[in-house]
Amino acid sequence: MRKVLISSLLFTTLLASIIYTACAKKEPFSFASPDYRLSLPKDHAAHNDFRTEWWYYTGHLQSGERRFGYELTFFRTSLTLDEADATRKQIYFAHFAITDESNKKFYYAEKQSRGNFGDAGASEQYYKTFIGNWSAQDLGRYQLIQAETDSFALALILEPMKPPVLQGENGYSRKGSDPKNASMYYSYTRLKSTGALTLNGTRYTVEGESWKDHEFGTSQLDDNVAGWDWFSIQLSDTTELMLYNLRLTDGTNSPFSSGTFVHKNGTSEKLSASDFKIEVLARYTSKKSGAAYPIQWTLSVPKFSLLLTVEATFEDQELLTEESTRITYWEGSTRVSGTKAGTAISGNGYTELTGYAKKITAF
Repeated sequence: MRKVLISSLLFTTLLASIIYTACAKKEPFSFASPDYRLSLPKDHAAHNDFRTEWWYYTGHLQSGERRFGYELTFFRTSLTLDEADATRKQIYFAHFAITDESNKKFYYAEKQSRGNFGDAGASEQYYKTFIGNWSAQDLGRYQLIQAETDSFALALILEPMKPPVLQGENGYSRKGSDPKNASMYYSYTRLKSTGALTLNGTRYTVEGESWKDHEFGTSQLDDNVAGWDWFSIQLSDTTELMLYNLRLTDGTNSPFSSGTFVHKNGTSEKLSASDFKIEVLARYTSKKSGAAYPIQWTLSVPKFSLLLTVEATFEDQELLTEESTRITYWEGSTRVSGTKAGTAISGNGYTELTGYAKKITAF
């Protein structure tokens, strides 16, 4: 659901408030609505009339016996709807992480930019978003993502193996009691991925599968949401499962928690909060932030006779993003095992955990 991460950017909200007050701006933003009709490929591009937006990639890659996970995420947030300066009204952020599953090591980096000098942007006419030498864009049927730091880099060509999935109700993903607390949300749940990964000076030719989320909206969460647990799972029978659980400040779960099951043929079915159950089996406490994160779960979806155990490939996959979004969260690769209708099944996944170090603050 990758989601509603940028809605938690408190410092961006405060900055926006200062700019609004100083300039006496009162322009309304657009809100996610069941009346909005997603149209692809047009809606791959940026939507500057919505306050926040993100393009979110995660995946599992292999080079011989070496196994890796990765995350590459681009965020955009609007400060004003003043059309006089369309470039300067945006702030862009990006997170990039490599999980070296074989050696149990985690690497991440972050960026932010106002794009004032052409060093960042997201086109509203076609799909390309970038900050410096980190970028994601369309290449016809394919997508190209790439990012590079001094110690690790990634370049992948992604090819959809299934059509895009419109999350929620035809792409309208409601997340709160107010119908405006929602996003427009679609996913590519299985992307064939080929390319190169460089780690500490060694280049690996890699292949595997990725998952892409794209969301945009203006208001995301009710005030009583403490954080969320988001799961993307690619199962060995070529089905996929997405679940997100919104945790409330009173310790209960929001009735607006939701999910989607994607069949082999690419058709999908929405899951409500009552259609699944998440049970935490194990936790670990971060030495960096002190946050106690769950790292092993049982997921049950009786409607599809699914009983899954999801476990982090290793514990420390936490990001402390003080130079960009200024939140602390866990985003990590997972392994999946279990049964479907009594038959053994396995898979790969990614899990995002927010609100464990500090309550998510939404605007």
